[in-house]
Amino acid sequence: MARDPEKAVLRVVDESPPKPQEIVRLTSKEGIVIRSEPVPLQAPPERLEPEEHATEEKRTHEPDQEALVDVELAPLALEESWESSSRSSKPVAWGWFALFGLAIAGGVLWSISHLEQNKDTPLAARSQSIETLDKEIREREAAELTVNRILDCVRAYCTADSIDKLVAVSRHPERVRPLMEEWYGRKPLKPEQFESLNLLQPVTLENKGSFWMVSCTMNDGGKRHLLLEQQDDGSERVDWETEVCYQPMDWDRYATERPAGSMDFRVRITPDNLFSHEFSDSDRWACFRLKTLKGEQVLFGYVERNSDEGIKLIKLLEQGRDHETAVLLRISVPVGLKSPSGVVIEKLMSPRWTYVEPPGT
Repeated sequence: MARDPEKAVLRVVDESPPKPQEIVRLTSKEGIVIRSEPVPLQAPPERLEPEEHATEEKRTHEPDQEALVDVELAPLALEESWESSSRSSKPVAWGWFALFGLAIAGGVLWSISHLEQNKDTPLAARSQSIETLDKEIREREAAELTVNRILDCVRAYCTADSIDKLVAVSRHPERVRPLMEEWYGRKPLKPEQFESLNLLQPVTLENKGSFWMVSCTMNDGGKRHLLLEQQDDGSERVDWETEVCYQPMDWDRYATERPAGSMDFRVRITPDNLFSHEFSDSDRWACFRLKTLKGEQVLFGYVERNSDEGIKLIKLLEQGRDHETAVLLRISVPVGLKSPSGVVIEKLMSPRWTYVEPPGT
């Protein structure tokens, strides 16, 4: 630190030794220390030079050796490891470059041969795509033709104003014509104008996938639900019996009059336990409650448990968890039967209200 220049003055020189000056020493732990005596100067420490052959031993005795170890053992980033390798003073092993070159050359040759072998793959894929597209187009065109045929059949069926026109677009025409004549002898045939198609769904019946369920709307707002079958010639025909739920006679009148002979009725069936009169033996007979879609009367059908028909019915209802099931049954009233509401189930004609195959075939 620079001092102010002293003014020149005359003074008497004192030969006595000067008084020592107070010295202030700052330390980091004990604060300020005031010494009354100067710190004696010491000779600089003698530096020990290590021997040239003890380079490795020098690092063991140097200060901060632990820090150096930490730095050397710290993992390096991938890029830093590449840089440290490039700065190495060791001679380069040129054999590795030769090996890498051979590997790269082999990969290039493999790629060229692979491309050469598969040069036609894009063309094959394109051909496959075209073939698939053509197949889809053909399927779409076939589907459009099927839908148009179904619509034409439904329109003709709904607008038919005579039995001749109606039977021309119905399944099993020869068998159902007399049924139509009897049916429309009791109620007139009313043609309706088709307005729109609401549902068109394929249906599989008894492993035959040539049926269609159709729901459509008429001009007056009424709904009609039709079952169609595709014929061998590709045309479609409506199942007239299913649509009108054809019965050989009125169910309530049948329950009251109980005429002799066998008849096929479309009924709803559930298991029951009314065992009386001729059918009081529950070990022999199985009992079922029978009712129809529009009838009010309830009849009880009996079939021998161990017969083929009994086993079929029991199994069918077990599959339906004993819920009400629509079936087509052939029933009869034996002569002299005393049970007032009992009938005999002769045969399960169909496990639904539709004949997949004509009866008797």
